[in-house]
Amino acid sequence: MDRALDYGSSGWEFDSLRAHKTRPPFVGGRASFRLAAGVFGQTERNKMFFLKLWGQVADNIVSRLVRVGALVGTFVMLVVALVALVHHRSDIVGEQDARLQETVTAATNSVQNTVLRARAVVEVSNAETSPEELLATFDASAEACVGTRCSGPDLAALSPFGSAVSESLPSVAVVDRTSNSVLVIAWTPTLTTSIQLPLDAVVGTLGLQWIAELEVDVNIDVGPLNPGQPRDFSDVADELGYRVVITQISESFDDGSVLVRVSVKDGTGWGASTHGGYVVALGLGAIFAALVAWTLFAERRNLHRRATTDELTGLANRREFKRLGEEAIDIAGRSGTGFCIMLIDLNAFKQINDSLGHHFGDRVLKACAERLVDALRDTDLVARWGGDEFVIILPGLVEASAVRDSAERIAASMRAAPLAGEVLVSGSIGAAVFPRHGLTLEELIHAADVAMYEAKTAGVLYRLASTVEADREFPADRRKPVSR
Repeated sequence: MDRALDYGSSGWEFDSLRAHKTRPPFVGGRASFRLAAGVFGQTERNKMFFLKLWGQVADNIVSRLVRVGALVGTFVMLVVALVALVHHRSDIVGEQDARLQETVTAATNSVQNTVLRARAVVEVSNAETSPEELLATFDASAEACVGTRCSGPDLAALSPFGSAVSESLPSVAVVDRTSNSVLVIAWTPTLTTSIQLPLDAVVGTLGLQWIAELEVDVNIDVGPLNPGQPRDFSDVADELGYRVVITQISESFDDGSVLVRVSVKDGTGWGASTHGGYVVALGLGAIFAALVAWTLFAERRNLHRRATTDELTGLANRREFKRLGEEAIDIAGRSGTGFCIMLIDLNAFKQINDSLGHHFGDRVLKACAERLVDALRDTDLVARWGGDEFVIILPGLVEASAVRDSAERIAASMRAAPLAGEVLVSGSIGAAVFPRHGLTLEELIHAADVAMYEAKTAGVLYRLASTVEADREFPADRRKPVSR
């Protein structure tokens, strides 16, 4: 039989479907068998659907647990690596400080031993002793004078010489800041003996070799006695990427002191080669943790989208619309404004599903959703209420003429061209205004639903709710919306 479209005020339907309504649904045992087979098939399909659903749920749970476990494991790895790095840095600091203190000890002992030895040599010398004999146990850079005989320049010309000779001591040790050297002098009424020790000679060859093995930088200088400078090890200080220890040696001197500054490059920086592996591990762990956290965040956003969005049309779903509708009522109540709610029901959509299939019906719903979005303002909200019904919030729309204009624009957009294939679909629109037709979302939806049913019954595009219409009960034969 040819299927002809009947375009009426309430949409279209197939003549064959009307003819089918008068045919007995089942005839004899064959019909009963078909009924039983259909019920059995539906049961099997439901069973397979739930098995598939539970399989998807289980896969999602396992996938989420794996990602959470990976994230926890990554953070544990990061903590372990960070603790190991801290301990490694502490070990490096301890080893460097030990080398600094050992170097200061070596330098201090060398200076004191050299000065004490020079004192002993000049005290036991006599007129028969030659300058070369005095310097036999000192470095080649040292100089000596016995009376007027000198191995090099006359040490009596040095500025500290006069004040040192006036001391009534067997020997004196003073520093000469002009020549950066130590001057050791023994004076008697008949003979003056002196030794000049440059700074490298003060430390001595053995001391310098010992310090070189410790792989640190040493700077030795002479100066006046500084009471504020510690005479033992100072605290290790950080100076421009170096760890530094300074000590003042003054016990062996009668005037002035020797300053020893020992430093080593700080090996605990993030770029230090001694713990480059730890830094790489931390970096890779941080990247991995960020990736896992991002996947969890993306999944959470996806779950939120699925919970608030209609999967077929991409519009807000019923639950999200209720939440946003309550917010709109709260904002309008506090600001003293109003808004309009429109409920749209597609005409004859059930016939489209029954004759052309659910897949084609889905195409119609998606195309209708796109038309509605295009016909609305950016401030309006459209959602899928369920089945073939859509609901819209239009903020600031309270006047009857403005509601009519918007309804006509929406209806014209839906009927402008076929939604899918060659099918033209119209809709019946019911409108309700806050607070005129209700103070709660349920009251507004009820009023718009009553108005929409009146529009469908009367064969008009839309109907604005009234107090009487909003209070009227639904008819007993009210068509239920199709939901999938």
